[in-house]
Amino acid sequence: MKFNWGTGIFLFLALFLAGSAVFIVFAVRQPVNLVHKNYYEKGVDHTEQMNVNARSKPFARLFDVNLNNEALVINIQNELATKIDSGNMQLYRPSDYTKDIRHEILAGNSLIQFPKTELITGRYILKFTWYTNGLRYEIDRPVNIQ
Repeated sequence: MKFNWGTGIFLFLALFLAGSAVFIVFAVRQPVNLVHKNYYEKGVDHTEQMNVNARSKPFARLFDVNLNNEALVINIQNELATKIDSGNMQLYRPSDYTKDIRHEILAGNSLIQFPKTELITGRYILKFTWYTNGLRYEIDRPVNIQ
């Protein structure tokens, strides 16, 4: 068989299509970690989120985050704990959403603990969300587990 320009074009196209197919199979098998499952709907409510952040800013220093040998302990000062009707704390893991941990907060509860056995080493974002008189408040704080 003689190698001419027609054979070269055919080989180039065949290799290009095979490479494209391999890349498509590779891309489809990759996990997709979105920040939020309803990412686009959350973006529409950006003005509301700005209002929540502005309302929450005065309360940012009213809770402490400490890591000891047994747990990650969040201590909410009484000034804030008495105002909470309901809420939750979420340890959001940006690198893998399956490692997120959520804890519900009851009214008047001022001490929240996340056992260290449930945590893995790395970066989390503590998302503290609560409701007072029907208004939503939210504070995010980075947490590093070592």
